[in-house]
Amino acid sequence: MTKPHICRPPFPASGRSLTNAALLVLLALGAQGAQADMLIDGTRIVYSEARRDVSLNIRNVDPTGNAMVQLWLDDGDAAAEPEKTSTPFILTPNVARVGPNGRQTVRLSYTGEPQNPEQESLFWFNMLELPPSFKGSSDADRVVFARRTRIKLFFRPKGLKGEPVQAMKQLQCSPTNAAGTWALECYNPSRFHLSFFGFSLGSGGDKGRANDEGGMLKPLERLRFSIKDYDKLPQPLTTLAVDFVNDYGGAITLESTLKATP
Repeated sequence: MTKPHICRPPFPASGRSLTNAALLVLLALGAQGAQADMLIDGTRIVYSEARRDVSLNIRNVDPTGNAMVQLWLDDGDAAAEPEKTSTPFILTPNVARVGPNGRQTVRLSYTGEPQNPEQESLFWFNMLELPPSFKGSSDADRVVFARRTRIKLFFRPKGLKGEPVQAMKQLQCSPTNAAGTWALECYNPSRFHLSFFGFSLGSGGDKGRANDEGGMLKPLERLRFSIKDYDKLPQPLTTLAVDFVNDYGGAITLESTLKATP
């Protein structure tokens, strides 16, 4: 398992510093008010075991300033510190300085450490945009933020059978009512992760939007997803249209007949 090198954010020595715990809180909140200068080309990474490596680009959209980022992978614990994570990949570079309107190619290489040979595994790619170092008399009262972007990394072993679209068509769903609250209970019988933007429910061709929150089902996982405005949906509920997320981050809508109706 590879261990990423940790690069501490360059907080000014004379200013207000943030402890690791405080920084993790800010990262979890996403630094909502901050403007990101660094972007990732893509919303997900798909790594087939047969490939030697996979590359992606990160971009600095600031036309005037340089950007410094730290890059690492984790296996699902968003709060884990970079130096304490362990994944079966080598990521290069771990730290990058990107010039104004510049790009940086990032390469991932699988180390060969055994994973589940029959189903997709999920990891996460992290990009932490480090704040600049400030110098000036007002720096003592300055609080700086580090902004993190986190996207999914799907690893597909050679033994994984089928295709993602086939897995999407296997999804089994039925509306359920628990204590007066309607939800869509879904089961993923495939060995792929199924992500979706939302879904619509209705009767035949007459459907209403029932969920815009989206979600993801792991292989062989069963979950319940909220249904909004159930009473306004065309009845009886017989048809489900799911806006799945494909390998490129785009939407693919597939319709199916509900397994059961209320």
